Amino acid sequence: MRNVRDSSPMWASPAIVIGGLCMAGGWVIFTAAHGATSVNEERLIFGHDMHFWGLLLGTVPNLLIAPGLLALRARLTAGGQRLAQVGLLVVCIALLVSAGTDLAFQALGAPFFMPIVAGGLVALAAGHRHDSRLGITSRRLLWVLGILLLIAFGWALVPQEFSDSIGGYRIFGAGGYFAAGLAWAAFGASLSR
Repeated sequence: MRNVRDSSPMWASPAIVIGGLCMAGGWVIFTAAHGATSVNEERLIFGHDMHFWGLLLGTVPNLLIAPGLLALRARLTAGGQRLAQVGLLVVCIALLVSAGTDLAFQALGAPFFMPIVAGGLVALAAGHRHDSRLGITSRRLLWVLGILLLIAFGWALVPQEFSDSIGGYRIFGAGGYFAAGLAWAAFGASLSR
C-alpha cells in the first residue's frame, strides 16, 4: 500500500518552491520598474515596463503554486478536518482566478484575492490543528503565510497620501509578495521532506 507522501507527483513541491521564488524575485523587478510609491514611474527593466512585470508577478507564481497544491491535495488534507479541504480549495481557486484576472487585464491588478487566499491558508492550517501528519513546520508556514497576506492587505487599505509618505507601497509589497514568496518557497520545501 502506498502512503500519501509517495503518491504525490515529484514536480508538485518544486513547483511551489519555484512559484514562491518567482513571486519574491518578481516583486523586486516589478518595484524597480514601477517605482517606490503608488505612482507609476514607467521605468523599463530589460526592455519591459511595469505592466509586463506585473503580469508575470500576478500569473507565473500563482500558476505554479496552485497546481502544486492541487497535486498534493491528498497529503495536504489527509487526517485534517473538512476545514482543511475547504481551505485548500479556496486557496487554489483564489490563486487561479487572480491569475486569470491579471491575464485578462495584462497587468497586475488590485490585491482583491489576497484576503481570500489568506483565509484559505488559515483554514487549511486550522484544519490540521489536531493532526500531525502535515508536520509542524508546514502548519506554521501556512499560518505565517495567511497572517502575512492579511497584514499586507490591511496595509493596502491605508490611504495612499499617508502610505506613500512612509514608503507604504514597498511595505505592502515586501509583506504581500516578497516575504510571502519566500514563505511559499519554504512551505514547498517543507513538503518535499
